Amino acid sequence: MVKSIRKRIKSNFYLACTLFVLLIMSSCGIQKAQKTLLNASSLKGAHVGIAVFNETTNEWVDKYQSDHYFTPASNTKIQSCYLGMKYLKDSIPGWQFAENNDSIFLMPLGDPSFLHPDFAFQPIADIITKTKKQIVLCLPSTPDQFATYGRGWSWDDFAEDYQPERNRLNIYGNVVTFTKNDNGTAINPAYFTKLQGVPNYNAFWTREKVKNQFYAMSDSTKRLLQQVPFITDNQYILSKALIEDSLHPFKPIVIKNGWSPTQSIIVKTAPTDTLLKIMMNRSDNFFAEQVLLMTSQKLLGRMDDAAIIDTIVKTDFANFPQKPLWVDGSGLSRFNLTTPENYIYLLQKIENEFSMERIKGVFAQVGKGTLSTYYQNIPGTMYAKTGTLGNQIALSGFIITNTGNRLLFSVLVSNHVSPKTYPVRHAVEEYLTAIAGQNE
Repeated sequence: MVKSIRKRIKSNFYLACTLFVLLIMSSCGIQKAQKTLLNASSLKGAHVGIAVFNETTNEWVDKYQSDHYFTPASNTKIQSCYLGMKYLKDSIPGWQFAENNDSIFLMPLGDPSFLHPDFAFQPIADIITKTKKQIVLCLPSTPDQFATYGRGWSWDDFAEDYQPERNRLNIYGNVVTFTKNDNGTAINPAYFTKLQGVPNYNAFWTREKVKNQFYAMSDSTKRLLQQVPFITDNQYILSKALIEDSLHPFKPIVIKNGWSPTQSIIVKTAPTDTLLKIMMNRSDNFFAEQVLLMTSQKLLGRMDDAAIIDTIVKTDFANFPQKPLWVDGSGLSRFNLTTPENYIYLLQKIENEFSMERIKGVFAQVGKGTLSTYYQNIPGTMYAKTGTLGNQIALSGFIITNTGNRLLFSVLVSNHVSPKTYPVRHAVEEYLTAIAGQNE
């Protein structure tokens, strides 16, 4: 009996020692991975924030300056993704619709899918083309409270495809698409084919800063498709011209101030998660900004970017570990500041309020979208959002290891001076690969 008890005590002692050694080895491995990341030559002089939480064991795996503020770049889209998942429901509430014997009244609600090539389902376009009634586009009674550019955006990027203007009535994604084909250059919307000197070669297209005058530069390019944002207007003048030129309504469209019908319905357009998946997988700034504005319209009855952000920070995000400085939907602004710990909290919140299955259907997965190049050797599967801005790199998301452990992580890098982003991303990749391996 005594011998049996001694044997059990000895066995438990060896087991405890083994677990202790494994814990020490794991801790050493994590410290080594962190030290390797922080000492990477591409991050010399940069500011780095790390937060990794093992949701399976309910414990922090690693922290380094996790409560410090960083510029999150396109990790800001995780906030917008949350808004879309929670407030836009199953489908985009795209347009307010009403009709009488003579007219159809349409109030745009920020729908980014209208005549966008990524979305075949076009209920509003069908209404406009099929009806013989008068189409009336209604301006909001209260003027919108947002600028076409977000606060802190770069004016120099006015002609870049990643910075279309924000507005209430979007059409063709608010960009002009130039496509090189065997017959020359195709231009969509066709309204903009009224250009002089369209070249019959692969040209680089750009636009005048303050007017919709597009021109091809003599420099050749290998890109067969290029998109350049056009200047929108908040009075629908250009939108009316584009719709009439594209859809040929039975009667010329009328623009009206305010909404007069007493009864109306909301026309839903694109499935919300389809929009969010594109937004997260290719880091679409335009979609992210419109999600923010549509949420504002839904909750506040008006489009006001500052007001909706203030509302969400005081309600849904009130329990963030640190109060974020949040100014836009896409992360184009350098005024955005937040912490790695905030992203761990937000990722947990998304998972708790929705489901991991829905997250997998929206977030980019390793091997796809913005994660197609890196993170191939991570032992498990990653679902995450990248972020890139001048001298800023960010990555936050989930790692599900081969053994089923679920890690929530956020690595934010600010003020790196590496001439290329590849070495910075590679250093982050090596770190996360090591951390995931230690938590198998």
